Amino acid sequence: MLLIIWVTMLIYNMLKQLFIIFSIIGFSYAQIQQGGSPEYYDTRINDINFIEIDHNNSIDRNFHPMVFQFGNEYDVDINVLNMATLIQEGENLTYLLGVESRDAYAIGFNFNEFVLTENSELYFYDEDQTMFLGSFNNLNNKSTLDLTTSVIKSDRVIIELNVPLDEAENIRLNIDTVIHDYTDIKNYHGFSDLDREDCNINVICEEGDDWREQIDGVIRVTMGGGLCSASIINNTANDRTPYVLFADHCVGGSASSYVFDFNYQSNTCNGTSGSLNQSVSGCVLLASADINSGPDFALLEMTSDIPDSYNPFYVGWSRSNNAPSEAVGIHHPGADIKKISFTNDTVSSNGYFWEFKYEDGRVIPGSSGSPFFDQDKRQVGIASYIYTNYCDPSPDCYCDQQYDHGYGRFDMAWTMGLSTYLDPLNSGAEAIDGVGMSGISIN
Repeated sequence: MLLIIWVTMLIYNMLKQLFIIFSIIGFSYAQIQQGGSPEYYDTRINDINFIEIDHNNSIDRNFHPMVFQFGNEYDVDINVLNMATLIQEGENLTYLLGVESRDAYAIGFNFNEFVLTENSELYFYDEDQTMFLGSFNNLNNKSTLDLTTSVIKSDRVIIELNVPLDEAENIRLNIDTVIHDYTDIKNYHGFSDLDREDCNINVICEEGDDWREQIDGVIRVTMGGGLCSASIINNTANDRTPYVLFADHCVGGSASSYVFDFNYQSNTCNGTSGSLNQSVSGCVLLASADINSGPDFALLEMTSDIPDSYNPFYVGWSRSNNAPSEAVGIHHPGADIKKISFTNDTVSSNGYFWEFKYEDGRVIPGSSGSPFFDQDKRQVGIASYIYTNYCDPSPDCYCDQQYDHGYGRFDMAWTMGLSTYLDPLNSGAEAIDGVGMSGISIN
């Protein structure tokens, strides 16, 4: 008996170590800052070479009206090392390059070549030196050789690379496109302090108390200069594969350049801003069906595991074809902080879609791709369309209307590609619950 217990514990500890190793390997690709601070952050350099972005080279992503467009994307070809100001101190090199996109509230960078070395440190900061992003190093390298940053405050951003002399020849940094934020999407300047949608409820309010786990499963997704909402979705293996359930009409540009923002929500019921420092970059598109031939869904898989520090929750789902008796939506309307919406309306079926009206809250551009949950707290729909005119540039008019919302049916998407990924065990499960970071069991 003692021998059996000893062997069991030995196997458990071995598997636990393997799980830790695999977790570390997975985290190596995330857009996670590696610590440190820029060498010249507190020392102003006046002769940095600044490149001004030509606004005539815009890229038209032809976003759907339900996608919240927060910025313009411009085509560039910037080799950072070739164009930067170089400073050498002994065996250490510093490359400093400024990028200006006039009148931007913030600037984001899409690298089509991104290769850093073990001892390199890459930072991004505003010219006024009020914030910085970084450091990044070889742990941020991807097999696809690309990376997209979150937007950095200011219309004049400095890129700083510190690297040992003997590693410099292995660095590859080329910027393919620049994202010009014209709406202050991160609320760096406080322009979102006037709540965009006061008819939606902050998730931190007491109305969200019964939905805390599901709230942790909803994220913002930026695609170039566009933004939608999405859910992190569980699978029958409960293995925390970073699947993201999304709307097909939100898909635009290269999926490898998508950036996922976690926990962008207020800490107070009346708050208007949230955390800005939790994100993951990059994904692949696994399955989809458009609004004309299916339930307007897309399944993505992040090319990085989600850090436990983000407290992710992988939401449960149901593929029942019975209309839910309850409908609760969690989303980022107008790209705002996370909100929750409720209704007592009857949910009805319209082909590939569920339809109903919200009483407390509205789906608007930016909400697309977000989940709605049934009475068992399982996702059954993906936000797709609304029966109203688009109110831009006056988003408050959404709250003045009562209209139907259309959500792509999860059960319809199941046979169009979801089952392959969300039921890897071929269990035939009709529904599963969600799983958090503490919900992993080792068999």
